[in-house]
Order: sequence, then C-alpha cells, then structure tokens
Amino acid sequence: MSAAQIQVILSSPQSFAGLIGQTLSTDNAQRKSAEDLYSSLRKQRPDACATNLLQLLRTSPEVLVRSTCAVFLRKVVKSGGKEAGWEQLSKSTQAVVKRELLAALAAEVDRNAAKQVAAVVIELGEQVMDEVAAAPAKRGGRKKGPAQPKCGWPELLAGLQAWLQGAGASAVTREAALMVVAGLAMELRAWAAQLAPVITACLAPPADLAVQLTALSAVSAFLEVLRKPAELRPYQAALTGGLVSLQAALAAGNTDVAEQLLVVLVQTAEREPALWQPHVRTAVPGMLALAGPAAGPGGAALPDDLRKLAAEFVLTLVDIKPQMVQSEMGAGPLAAQLVSCLAHFLTSGVEDDPAWGDDPMAYPDMDDDETLGELHRHGLECATRAADSLDSGAVLRAVVDMTGAWAADASDWRRRHAVMMCLSQVVGSVKDVVGPAELASLAGLLVGALRDPHPRVRWAACHSLGVLCGDLGPGLQLAPGGGGSAMLGALAGLLAEPEGPACPQRLKATACRALVGFLEGLDAEPEEAAEAAAAATPALSEEQRKAAAAALVAPHLQPLAGPLLAAVDRCAAGEGGNLAGGRALVPTPTQEFSLDVLCRLACVLGTSFAPLYPVAMPRVLAVLGRCAAFHAPTATASGSVTEEEATAIVRVQVGALECAVFMARAAGAAAAAEHLPTLTRVLGQLCRPDIDSSSPLLVPLLAAVEPLAACLGPAVAPVLPPVLPLLAQWATRDVGLESLEDSDDEEPGDGEDGAPTAASEEEEDDDDDGSEGRDDSDVTFVTYGGADYRYVASVAAAKAAAASALEELVERMGPAAAPQAPALVEALAACLLDYPLDDVAGPARNALPKLLRAYLGALSSGALPASEPAASPAAAQALLLRLWQAVTAVLNFEAVAAPASAAEGGAAGAALGPLLALPGGLKRPTPTSATRADMAELLAAMVDSVEGSMLQQQWVADAFAALQAATKAAALEANVEQFAGADSDDDEEEDDKSMDGSEDVDEEESERSEEEESEEDSGETPAAARERLRNQVAACVSAFSRKYGDAVAALAQQVLAAAQPDQQTAALLSVRGGVVA
Repeated sequence: MSAAQIQVILSSPQSFAGLIGQTLSTDNAQRKSAEDLYSSLRKQRPDACATNLLQLLRTSPEVLVRSTCAVFLRKVVKSGGKEAGWEQLSKSTQAVVKRELLAALAAEVDRNAAKQVAAVVIELGEQVMDEVAAAPAKRGGRKKGPAQPKCGWPELLAGLQAWLQGAGASAVTREAALMVVAGLAMELRAWAAQLAPVITACLAPPADLAVQLTALSAVSAFLEVLRKPAELRPYQAALTGGLVSLQAALAAGNTDVAEQLLVVLVQTAEREPALWQPHVRTAVPGMLALAGPAAGPGGAALPDDLRKLAAEFVLTLVDIKPQMVQSEMGAGPLAAQLVSCLAHFLTSGVEDDPAWGDDPMAYPDMDDDETLGELHRHGLECATRAADSLDSGAVLRAVVDMTGAWAADASDWRRRHAVMMCLSQVVGSVKDVVGPAELASLAGLLVGALRDPHPRVRWAACHSLGVLCGDLGPGLQLAPGGGGSAMLGALAGLLAEPEGPACPQRLKATACRALVGFLEGLDAEPEEAAEAAAAATPALSEEQRKAAAAALVAPHLQPLAGPLLAAVDRCAAGEGGNLAGGRALVPTPTQEFSLDVLCRLACVLGTSFAPLYPVAMPRVLAVLGRCAAFHAPTATASGSVTEEEATAIVRVQVGALECAVFMARAAGAAAAAEHLPTLTRVLGQLCRPDIDSSSPLLVPLLAAVEPLAACLGPAVAPVLPPVLPLLAQWATRDVGLESLEDSDDEEPGDGEDGAPTAASEEEEDDDDDGSEGRDDSDVTFVTYGGADYRYVASVAAAKAAAASALEELVERMGPAAAPQAPALVEALAACLLDYPLDDVAGPARNALPKLLRAYLGALSSGALPASEPAASPAAAQALLLRLWQAVTAVLNFEAVAAPASAAEGGAAGAALGPLLALPGGLKRPTPTSATRADMAELLAAMVDSVEGSMLQQQWVADAFAALQAATKAAALEANVEQFAGADSDDDEEEDDKSMDGSEDVDEEESERSEEEESEEDSGETPAAARERLRNQVAACVSAFSRKYGDAVAALAQQVLAAAQPDQQTAALLSVRGGVVA
C-alpha cells in the first residue's frame, strides 16, 4: 500500500469507516480488496489502525460494524507468531487502547457486541495484567505486612468491581464484565477472595439469567485455577447461588439457559467436588428429581439432554467423592434414589414398535436394536458407573428391591423391561457381595420375567440371564434352591413355544444366546469361576463342579433338543434368509445360535451327551456340508452375497465345525469313528491354502484338531492329510515382530515380558519396512526383555492355535505321529523361535521332547514302516539337526546373530544365522535368561532322548559353546543390572535432596507404582530367571556327562566354571561421576 493510499484512508473517520464497511460487503471481490488494504494498513501503521478502530467502535451506530471493530482490535493486540501485536504499539497508543476499551465495554448496549469487546479485554489482560511498573528502590525501613498484589492494569480491576457492584450497570455490561473475570481467572487469582462476594451477588435474583449464567462460569473458572482450601472456601456460597439460578431458569421455562447452567454445575463438581459437601443433601435429591420423569411443567418430563445433565452432576460427585456423598445421603437411600432415576431413563428410552418382532433376521444384540433410544443407552452406562462407585451392598439391595416391585407392575411393560436391563448392567459390578439369598432372588426374578406375557420383557430377561450367568457363574446356576434348573426349564419352554407375536424369532434367538451364556458359565475354568462363585455353595473341585453341571443340565437335554434340532434342520435345508440367488445359505440368528447351544451342551455334559449324538451329528454335518464350500471373498466379489451375509455364513461354518468336533469329543472315539470320513471330507473343503489371517474361520479351523485328537487319539491320523498342511503353513508364518525403535509407532504402556497389549490407536503406515497397505488395526504389542515390540495380531493368534493343535496331536497320537515327524518338527521349530510370544513358543517347547521320544521309539522298535520317508537314518539325522540348530541358535544368540564379530560363533554361527533372520532385515530380540533357561531345559531333554551315536561330535561342541555363551550372557546381564541399580540409587538420593521440604505427594502416581510393582512380582524376576538358567545348564551338562562320560569332561568344566561369578574373567567398566572404575 502506498503512502498516498494510507493518507486517504486515514484522512477522515468516514474514510476508515468506509474501509471497514467494505470488509463486510457481500461482493467477494470488493471484500477481498478491502481486507487486503486493511491488512497492509495494520502492518504499516498499527498505531493509527488501533486508534481508528477504537474511535469507530465507540461511535458507530451499527452493531455489526462495532462487532467487526472488536474482532479486528483483538487481532491488533494479540501477540505471538510472526506479528508483535501489542508490543508494536507505542506507549501512548497502548494507554489509549486500555482506556478506550474499558469505556467501550461500559457503553456497549448490544449483548453480542459487548461479548466481542470483552474478548479483546481478555486477550489484552492476559498480556498486561502481570506487568508491574518499575518502582524506585526504598532504603531502610521494615516490612509492615504482606506485600500487596501488583496489577499491570489497575483500571480494569477497578472497573470490574464497579460494574459488578454498581446498581447503575446494565445487564449487558455486567455479563460482559463477568465474562472478562472468567477469562482472566488465572491473572485475577490474587484478587479471587475480593471478587468472590461480588460474583456471588450476581447469582442472586433479580439478576438477569444471562448474568447469573456468566457469574457461575466465573466461579467455575476460579475453581479451576485456585488450589488452597482457604482460597476456594469463599466460593462455596456461590454454589448455592448456582442452584437457585437453575431453579429460576426452570421456573421461567428457559430450558436453554437451564441446560447451560447444568453444564457449568457439572464442571464445578469435576473441579472441586469437596466444596459441594455442605450442599449435598439439597443438590443431589434436587438433581435426581430433575432427571426424573415428572420434573417439567404439568408433571411432564424435561428435555432428555437436560435430564442427562442433571444425572451427570450426581454421577460426577459419586465418581470422584463417593464416600462424601454416601456419608451425607446414606448409602442405602442414595443407591435407591439413583437406581430409580436411572431406571426411568431406561423406561423413557424404549420405543414401543409393533414391528419389533417381525424380522426373523434381526440379530439378538442390544447394539442392533434401534428401538432402544439414546436415553436408554445412557441410562445403562450411568447404571454401571453408579454400581462401580457406590457401596456394592446398597446398590445390589436397591436393584433387587426395585426389580421385584416393578416386575409386578402389569400396567407398563417398559418398567418390567427396564429393571431387567438394569440388572444386566449392575450385578456384574457388585458380584463380590452376592450371597446365596441374592442368588435365589435373582434366579426367581429372571424366571418370572422369562414367562412374562410381553416379548420385549422376555427378551430383556434372556439378555440379563446370559450376562448374569457369565458374571455370577457357576454360582448362579448351581446355587441351592433349584434356580438353575428353573431357568433352564423356562428357556426350554420358551424355545418350544410356537412362533408368533408373543414369541417371535427375535426372542428365540436371544433365548439361544442366553443358553450359551448359561452353559459357558457352567463350563468356566475354576480360576475364572472362583470370584463369581464365592458367594454360592461350598467350593467345589473341578471334578465336582463338572459333575454338578452335568447333573443340572442332563434332565433338560431332551426338552432342549427338539427346538434346537428343528432349527438346525431348517438351516441344513436352506430355510434361512430365504433369499434368491443362492443366498439361502444365510442363516437366521436362531439357527446360528442353536448350533452354539448344541456345542456348549456337548462340552458341559461330556459322555452324558452320547444319547443325543446319533441324532444331532448327522444334522450338524449336513449344515457343515452345505456351507463348507462357501468362500466369502469369492462370493462377495461376485456380488452373490453382501459382506454382512457372508459374515453370517462364515459364522455358521465356524459354529457347525465347533459343534461337530466337540460333540465327537463328548461321544467318544467309537461313536465319532462312524462320522470321521464325512468330517474329513468337509475339513478338506474348509482347509483352503489361501485362507486369510483376518478370516473368522481360520483360528477355529486350526483349533478344531485339538478336540478331535483328544477324542480319537492315534485314530485321528486320517484327518491329518487335509489339516496338517494348513497347520504347518500357519505354524511357520512370520508374525511380523518388529521393535518399536525400528518403527514409527508410539510405544505402548509398560507391561510384563511376554504380555501382549492391544493396540489402542490407529498406527501410521511405515513404507520403509515394507508395511505399505498394512492394516495397522491388526496390531498387538508385547514387552520382552525390557523392550517393546509390535506384531500382527491375527497371524499370531493363528500361529498360537496351530502350535497348540500340534502339541495336542503329538500328545494324543504318540508313536503314530512318527510318519509325520519331519513336518511336525519343522513347524514346531518355527514356533520355538517366536520366543517373545509364550503362547506360540510354549506349546512347541512342550511338544518337541515328546515328539522326539515317540519318533525315535517308533524308529528303533520298527513300528515305523521302512517305506516311510521318515524311517531312513538320513531323515532322523536331518530331523535332529533341525531341532538341534534351533535350540543352540537361541542359546548362542550373540554369536549366531553376528558371527563376524563373535569369534566363538565360527562356522556354526554363519550356518545358523539364517535361522534367526526375519523378513525385511529386522532383528530378532535378544533372548532373555528365562528364554535361554527354557532352551537349556529342552536341550537336556533332547540329549536324554537320543542314543549317543546319533549326536555328531561337532553338534556336541556347538551345544557346549552355546551353553557357555548363555551363561556368560546371564552373568553380563547381572553385572549390568547391578551397576544400573547403583546408579539409580544415586539418582534417587539426588532426587530426595531436591525434594526436601516438599509435602505434596501424588497419590495416584504412588498407587500406579504399587500396581506396577505387584505386576512385576507376579512373574519371574530376572534374578530368578538367571538362577533357573544356571540350574538348567548344570542339568544339561549332567545329561551330556551321563551320555558321554569323560569325553566331555573338559567341555563340561569350561561351562561350569563360566557359571561361577567369582571365576569370570570378563571385565566390566562402569563410568560413575566421571571416574572409570
């Protein structure tokens, strides 16, 4: 901009006003030109720009122009970035701006324009309030009291007090002044006590509601910045004023302001809940009344958002200060009032849709039920929060009592539905106080609701039964009094009812799902069931528990079998979705869950399931045969089914497969043998080599081998041709293990070694390591050896399932597995090298010694036919070498991973290096002492299993070198840990000195540290792992000595000497305090 243009614009107030007016033009070109001119003016003549904006702000009759001037002024005074802002103005202009801004704030009559001016004052105040003018130094004299706070803008402080106290100030001015106080709470905290009574007075009638709202916001702002109780106490009275303002807003019918007031009241409860203690007995009942169903005009309910905020206020206090609220209200009355309030949420949030049960394909999932509205779902969430925070016994009594009362109300099915849903949310959080009497009451309430005349209430009862059986099982099911049997009978009766409006398919599907939950709770492992069953009958052993479960379920097997098998028949006949184009494969949810129920019945009943097996197995195999050839990616790509339909068909594949194999295990080998050819043929169709790790079918397909092997033993051999290649394929698959130091991912939280942590956020692709296109939602983290690693979760899950299945095959088949030994060793050795993942490497470590003994036994006894490739001596040597190399490579990791820099690696290191290589040049983690101890134990078992002549001399030498290297690595680890601990102690001493005189303790951080220590104590410590490694090395040396005697004496002496710390010759340098020690 030229000087002439500037002169023209600044020549008169009218010219400058014209420029500002043009920035508001609807003509884009004109507006853009004016904005460019103004931007240049502000940069070249900031003082003139500021003074002209102030003049126009004070004189313009147009509200929009005044608001625009305020917006531009805020940018003029704002400092930061590339512009100096306030600092570029001259001292005289700064004085003018301070003075005129306050005058403009006092004179403004429009509420929105006043808020814009207040925003300018806040922006400027943040910069100048802490400025203190330099004062001449005083000599001599004494300090006669505390220093008065200094203020860089005393006129602002005086103006605020005058506007808030003066009767002549308009509501607009007072609201703007309070907005300034809230915005400058941090800068005004030295005057907080002085301002407290003034702000509190603004909350009292007849103040304008907008003024009261802004005053409450100012209170909340001060609660956020003040810390000391003495500073906060003056604002306690203002909280009562906030409640009065809320009542006034509601009385005036101004629900918008009432909602905003509630938002701020919730903020105060979050920031300083303790200040509410004197008001709890008034505030909590009042808020619960507002959240209730009849708090509005004429007894109507208030808007849902306002009701949720009122409940949120109470829950916020309960979340943060539960003891305070319960001590004031009483635990029982508080729980009763809160549960009743939330149950009304559940009642109000349910839509009475006559077509609710019409769709047989409706999935029995609460998330898929569109008739459950936002208020209902919010009520469920709030019920869980209340149960987690309040006294468990009080909450349980309140819920059970209310359920009994509302369940008897025949006038409104929504109330009966609500209490059932409330049970499902609350009981799991208070299960520690559920005793025998409560179990009986819950069972009776569930049975009564299952027989309710309304299908929605029965649906809610089924949903709650499935949840509670998981939370309280097996105690709920096995409790004295026959509650478990009554629940089973009610569910069986529901399934047997004719389909109709009172019992639609949607309800039957939910009943099947409830049965799955009931049976899964019975079949829970003792460690899973212990906590939930603690309140039930005397503790049962695992055998007693299984017997009791079978005795409970057996009488109901036939009543359940009829409707379940009928649903399976319809699924086998393609009477599912009844859709054209081959889409009849799509099952109804009832058919899908019927398969799951049959599977769980077989698991619970065991041999007692045998009478149903001949009838059920052909039907299940018919379903499996019908859908086995289905390939979801091909079908969806061709458009014959949608992705949702394909997912449902795959679920049936999984359900039918699991049902078939677990029924076979329950029936026994003789009964299962009849159907083995059909099952083998179906498995051949399912075991596709192109199955993806993301397929829901993969892990169940791999895991299906375990129950078959447990049932058939060596007779499982005919199943191996279709399934063993798939097991080997996934057992040898790379899991993508990668150190976070080599990737762009953020590190996860601390965890135990070997304990995976689910990825909690979406990761960015790392193109450098070949991960372009990778689905980073499929990522899990593991901490191993003090470092964090990521890997592909779905591949790791499949690999773990394959390793477990291979272990079961080896265990059950014994010598019959000898023909497959080379393939089994290759697969298990690959799992062995994934030692950071214990659920992958653990089964391999367990299976390999058994496999080796079975193979060598079959080989030496002649049980392995000579025609088998595995029967040759060369095959035996190759098998043993493969396993030997895998074990010694881990033990002698440093030499094998980098043989060029480790002389002890030698040729063996160079040969074994590829074993430890990972795709993409990634590095395998250095084994911990615990891993090396596992490998030493495995090596000793191998030595004991073979004839001495089978081990070549070089192999033995390599093994001793590996043992010695493992021992040295453990000793080095111990020394590093020792000196690191000493340095840490020094650092702690320095920290302690620096914290002398500080009394503040972060309790949350302290609790977190205690939790981490307890987690570390629950696993094997590094010192214990090193001790175990020394013991296993000694055991391994003993095994060699028993086998070879004096021939290995020298090697044994070297290894055992290296295991003694006082005989180590390695020197360790520790730099501490600048001195090399």
